[in-house]
Amino acid sequence: MTDDMTGKRPRIAIIASGGTLTALSSDPFEIRDYGEAGSLSAVDLIQRCGALSERFDFVATECPSVPSFDIALPEWTALCRLCEKTLREEPELDGFVLTHGTGTLEETAFFLSLIWDFPVPLVVTGAQRPASAISSDGYMNFFQAVCVAAHPAMREIGVAVVMHGEVHLPSEVTKTTTFGLDAFRSPDFGPIAQVVGGQTSFRRRAVSTPRFVELDWRTLKSLPRVDVVATYSGADAATIEAVIAAGAKGIVTAGFAPGYVTSTQAQRLKRWIHEEDGIVVSSTRTYGPVVPNTRNNGYGFVPSGPYLPQKARILLQIALSCGLHHDRIPALFAL
Repeated sequence: MTDDMTGKRPRIAIIASGGTLTALSSDPFEIRDYGEAGSLSAVDLIQRCGALSERFDFVATECPSVPSFDIALPEWTALCRLCEKTLREEPELDGFVLTHGTGTLEETAFFLSLIWDFPVPLVVTGAQRPASAISSDGYMNFFQAVCVAAHPAMREIGVAVVMHGEVHLPSEVTKTTTFGLDAFRSPDFGPIAQVVGGQTSFRRRAVSTPRFVELDWRTLKSLPRVDVVATYSGADAATIEAVIAAGAKGIVTAGFAPGYVTSTQAQRLKRWIHEEDGIVVSSTRTYGPVVPNTRNNGYGFVPSGPYLPQKARILLQIALSCGLHHDRIPALFAL
């Protein structure tokens, strides 16, 4: 694969942060419980996909391997610093590919999409089966992610997720199954592109995601505490009391469709909003947008729009970090 105009191969930096894609088991049939045999580094991954070096020039970066369930702000800003350093050393770089555990892959991709300020794209990918498995999907996902990172259209999009031959926007994609190879889907709108045989075909225009250019990730040391509170039949306000006591600046409800919580929860949240200047974003455990309605408007809840609870939380944290007044926050979640 070469640039049609210059004939040069795309130059892609590989960041292997861990996850199933790089995990190794001593049993080639093990796809449930693995990792005891270590994991692949970026160099290892490139070597295992040696034929790709005929199509791309690779830059292997050094990145600590971290389980996805332990990745949050410190790791996100460390990734940005690594990208900044790599671009300084490799100014001809065309893009980045980040391997990531699938548990929080969508959250990392979403956060990075909100603050990404680099001139080249980042593609996040993972796997449902470890690198040691006979039927591992990781190598194909890796190849397709590299193809997408090299695509000129990605420079405008910035950050994307590539899994199972599909290209997804971080704001739309979510993990929908535990073991299936097609685990990552964008339930409302579908993928923006497909990758077949190394050919990336865009199917629709990317919906713009807010970018917080005023937020400098280089100086960002912490995010305001925002908790996700689940609802279920008979749920009371105990969890709400606990997160308020812990210092929550915002609460996202993972509620019943179309964004409701129990009346007991709603009354406590209403008091928190009106008496303590709290902010509540009403989301849902199901797919589909959360839109304004009379009941939730009366409580003072902000509808989460297209965002699932875990993404609504990150968006609210960044909005609060920017010092946005509560009156300006609903517009961020509007459809």
